[in-house]
Amino acid sequence: MPALSAVEGYRRWAPSYARETAISALEDKLVSAMTPPLAARRLLDAGCGVGRRLTDCGAAEAVGVDPSAAMLEAGVGLGKVASGVRTLIGDVHHLPFPDRAFDVVWCRLVLGHLADIERAYAELARVTAAGGTLVVSDFHPAAHAAGHRRTFRDDDGVHEVEHYVHDLSAHAGAARAAGLTPTATREAAIGPDVRDFYEHAGRAGLYAAHLDLPVVLAIAFRREG
Repeated sequence: MPALSAVEGYRRWAPSYARETAISALEDKLVSAMTPPLAARRLLDAGCGVGRRLTDCGAAEAVGVDPSAAMLEAGVGLGKVASGVRTLIGDVHHLPFPDRAFDVVWCRLVLGHLADIERAYAELARVTAAGGTLVVSDFHPAAHAAGHRRTFRDDDGVHEVEHYVHDLSAHAGAARAAGLTPTATREAAIGPDVRDFYEHAGRAGLYAAHLDLPVVLAIAFRREG
C-alpha cells in the first residue's frame, strides 16, 4: 500500500489515535522510566499528538506542540488549557518558544517521520534548559527491518504512514552536534506486557511471531550548559 504523508496520515488517524496500542504502551513505559520527576519542572511534548501524555502529568507547566490541528482537536483541544496543559500548532523544526524554555522535553515517535533529524535535534536542544533532559523515542530499526511499518486502521482499511529509519548512531550523531550528551538508551520488545493487545484483536498467532522483537528505541540526553 502506498504510504500516506505524515500530515495526511495523522489527519486521518486523529479520531482513533487516543486508543492505546502495543507500541504506544511499550513506548510510554520506556519514556516514563527515563523521565525525571516532573513536579516543579517545565515540560514540553514536541509532537504531542492528542496530548494524552500531558494530561495530569504532574509538571509545573505542561505544553504540547504538534503540526496537526486535527490531532490536537481530537485530544486535549487546540489552544485550550486542560488540567494545566497548553497546546500550540508547531513544527519540531521550528519550535515557537524561546531558548532554554523547558526543563524536560519529550519528542516521542516523531523523528521517524522526518528525513532530516539534525535540524530537529538542534531545535529540541535549543529549547531545553542547561542541565535539562530531552527524551526521544523512535520506531525501532529492528522492527522496520523485520517488515513492520507505522500503520493505523480506519473505516477505509489499514494505512501506512511515511517513515524514515534512523538507527542509534544517527540519533547519537545528530544529538552530539546539537550539544546533547546521552545519559541512557533503552529498547522495548514485544512480550507479556502487551500480549493482551494481540489477544483482544484476535491475533494471538502474531504475538508468538513477534515475541522478543524490539519495536521501540528510546534515548535520554542531558543539555549541557
